[in-house]
Amino acid sequence: MELSFLLIADYANVTENGKLNIMGTFGNIFTQGFPVVHSEMYVVAQLAAPAGEFGRHFRLEIKLVDEDGQEIACFGIDQVVPSPPPGLGRRVEMNQILRMNNIVFSKPGVYEFRVLVDNDTKGGRAFEVAQSQPPR
Repeated sequence: MELSFLLIADYANVTENGKLNIMGTFGNIFTQGFPVVHSEMYVVAQLAAPAGEFGRHFRLEIKLVDEDGQEIACFGIDQVVPSPPPGLGRRVEMNQILRMNNIVFSKPGVYEFRVLVDNDTKGGRAFEVAQSQPPR
């Protein structure tokens, strides 16, 4: 299993027919001061698995860590790799959307979301939380 992509966005959803919508991706958060509470963000990941993994049970975790490696939040769920629709049997893509509300960033720095499958890190997405310059 591999991580196809990992994004941070203002909003994301999946339509009834499986289309993934992602709006307002970003890589930085600016604030007037610390600590700061970020009211809402979406972490969007897509995992891809080949045919040999169809039906496999796995544990998915998405962790938020600071630049010192300290875990700020961790979200996990047990899942099963689905079989694709008939005629599309070589690999399957699994969209994961995590809505996060009221995350507290106590200090400026580089933070990272990490995606783990059965405790194996598949990838990450770093972003910076910084104090914005006062208006002139």
